[in-house]
Amino acid sequence: YYQIRVTLKVSSRIPHRLSASIVGQTESSSLHSACVHESTAHSRVFQILYRNEEAPINDAVIFRAHLLLDGERVEDALSEVDFQLKMDLHFTDSEQQLRDVAGAPMISSRTLGLHFHPRNGLHHQVPVMFDYFHLSVISVTIHAALVALQQPLI
Repeated sequence: YYQIRVTLKVSSRIPHRLSASIVGQTESSSLHSACVHESTAHSRVFQILYRNEEAPINDAVIFRAHLLLDGERVEDALSEVDFQLKMDLHFTDSEQQLRDVAGAPMISSRTLGLHFHPRNGLHHQVPVMFDYFHLSVISVTIHAALVALQQPLI
């Protein structure tokens, strides 16, 4: 059984708050459906039994980043923010381990640097190869946009 876990990371130099949600998630979620745990998105659990087998995942995650930036130079400050998308591949052959969030051990990890421009946004589709041993590749589509500027709430 495999699972992809995705976390958005922002430089600790910038005061920020991150949240994540799964598109179309209902209140009741089963063991094998996508979920969010502590701002990390967990894909649905999928099984690959044969070489060259493909498993469609089709989970959509929305990450929201609330940043406290210098109001005099918002565009430059946003362009300088170091956004990273950390993707972990977890595997277990025991369905028992899947019941515990930390149960399935991580077997590979990749970090994507996201170069966000406030006027243009970010729109990419990239293949992410986890490692040669597992020959696991996932196709990831990333869209990012600046949706609001507001005064900080004090």
